[in-house]
Amino acid sequence: MALNNISKDYTQRFLLSLAATTVSIVLTFGTTAIIDRKKQKDEKREIVMMIMYDMRETLRKAEECDKDMKAFFDIQLDLIANPLKFEDSYIQLVSLLPAFEYSTTTENIFRSNIETINTIGNVLFVESVSSFYDKRSMYKTQVIDSFLTEGKQSADDYKSLTEFNSSIYPFNSQMYILTMKRDFNQCMLMMKVSDKDLDIFSAERDKLLEATNANNINEDIKPIIEEKQQRDLKMEQALKAAAASKDF
Repeated sequence: MALNNISKDYTQRFLLSLAATTVSIVLTFGTTAIIDRKKQKDEKREIVMMIMYDMRETLRKAEECDKDMKAFFDIQLDLIANPLKFEDSYIQLVSLLPAFEYSTTTENIFRSNIETINTIGNVLFVESVSSFYDKRSMYKTQVIDSFLTEGKQSADDYKSLTEFNSSIYPFNSQMYILTMKRDFNQCMLMMKVSDKDLDIFSAERDKLLEATNANNINEDIKPIIEEKQQRDLKMEQALKAAAASKDF
């Protein structure tokens, strides 16, 4: 009877220990899995917001270029009708030549890193972003760069101005912008990103960049200023020595 009780107690303790160990393992790996999923979700959101911000900035700059090309066309019409104004119009025309400048950093990260695409995990989103970036590149080469070449030439020569068919460029520009907006809006819907989300991301990004740049500038400029001060001191000493030598 005593042996049975000992065996029963031992079995109970063993089962309790096994259960505790099992629960511990489940909790450990379960918690780790939850943390990993949250981390992956946060990384995905950060990447998506970075891409969406880049797309929105591209559209903003493209629309500014579109306005400049339309303004250029209006001035061109006025100058063709009033040739005497052309001599004083160079600065006015050149100031309206569009500058479509953008960073390809986000695009390069998106295109070259398979881990980025895997983290996003949405094939349709990836296709829409790729389509957007392809159109951005074509917009720059086929619309902006071409307009700049002809626009600069027409600003220098009245005959070239009259032969420059600038009206086609705003049309092409608007068509590209329209198709890029479609890609952008599709991405916004697919990833459930709102304009407010982008505004918050943009504000946080600008604040971080401002703080980082301020610190970097201060650290970078300091040795340059110190070096200049040393040169100024040496020049001052040399001038004093030169002045002293003239006294003898």
